[in-house]
Amino acid sequence: MTACPNPTKARYATQGAAETAAARTALRTGLPMRPYECACTWWHLTKTPAEIIPEPSSASQPAIERLNSIPDIDFREIVAADVRNNGDRDERAALRHPRNLKRWQRQLGELIRDIEQQLHDRRDDKSLAGVDWRKRGLDHREHLTKRITECRRRRSEVHVEMTRRQDSRRRDAETAAAMGATAKELRVHAGELAVDRLIKAHRDEFNGYLTEEYRAFGLEIPDRFQQWTRQPDSGNPASSTVRRPQEGTAA
Repeated sequence: MTACPNPTKARYATQGAAETAAARTALRTGLPMRPYECACTWWHLTKTPAEIIPEPSSASQPAIERLNSIPDIDFREIVAADVRNNGDRDERAALRHPRNLKRWQRQLGELIRDIEQQLHDRRDDKSLAGVDWRKRGLDHREHLTKRITECRRRRSEVHVEMTRRQDSRRRDAETAAAMGATAKELRVHAGELAVDRLIKAHRDEFNGYLTEEYRAFGLEIPDRFQQWTRQPDSGNPASSTVRRPQEGTAA
């Protein structure tokens, strides 16, 4: 577990507990507070507005492919900009895509090692400039740690989802094997049965549309469809058959 960068802050085990505490604080003091997940994995409260983190689902395919193939030095610049809450939104979303998570985590780890080495090298600098630099360095390390915590969480979520899908495919395969078929064959058959049920439930409408499409292509209506196109016999109501739905009316 990562050491807490703010050990004096109250900590909460879950987001729900932190949200409840934030609401109580707001009622008591009038200060708007929000919960955030710390690098130590506990939840704290802060007055700082929440960052707008783009979701990977909003990333464009070109951005995902680009981040997957660009040189490390260019990838590092994008990671560093994201840590500062800057950079192109599309690229920030692509960082969080499953294809780029492993590389993102590796680069964040390198950046954390770099700042820790710099902090170690300048630990004896007691000048005003040195103290100011150390404060900013510690703040930067906290942001890096927060990002790598997010990255690990996203990788864990992807792993859980992949495991769930694998289990689902395994169960489908076992079910299909018991029925002497493949999972793909069962899915196709299920789709065919669903279509057949839909046609039976809306037979008149289906027949009308099918007749219209034949005529639109200038095709002859097969004999087995002829009964769908006959007009009702006015002298014999019992002989009426399915009619095509009229334009603009309900089938």
